[in-house]
Amino acid sequence: MIIIIRKAELNDYIAIQKINTNSLGYEFPLAETKEQIQKIINLPTTVLFIAESNDGVVGYIQLSDYENTYHKSLKNIVTLAVDSSKQAQGVGSQLLAAGEQWAKENGADGIRLVTGFERKAARKFYEKNGYQVRKDQTNYIKWWK
Repeated sequence: MIIIIRKAELNDYIAIQKINTNSLGYEFPLAETKEQIQKIINLPTTVLFIAESNDGVVGYIQLSDYENTYHKSLKNIVTLAVDSSKQAQGVGSQLLAAGEQWAKENGADGIRLVTGFERKAARKFYEKNGYQVRKDQTNYIKWWK
């Protein structure tokens, strides 16, 4: 399978929403996905890369700045997702490589990410690609609306 990695465009929202639903289990409404992608592609310190094949969009990676007071500059992988029918075919590795290249070109000293305990295949994938577990943690959220 030949994969092209490119920056996302707004019209990718339908494919991204489908991947989010089918591969990640996040059922976020289509119209709101479109709104979020519009915001994301206009952020100056965030990138959203698409993996495209003859079958269309088959995956994506989103990275952004991760700055804090206790270590050097990092980029954060917000999301890396591949269509479930295209997993284990090198798509994720190509997206990860594109994200790492972008991070290096934009002054990061490394990349960090968080993945769920239940995502065993994802954990194996990241470890295979040189990522190390730094700590276990619990993810909290508080919604305003």
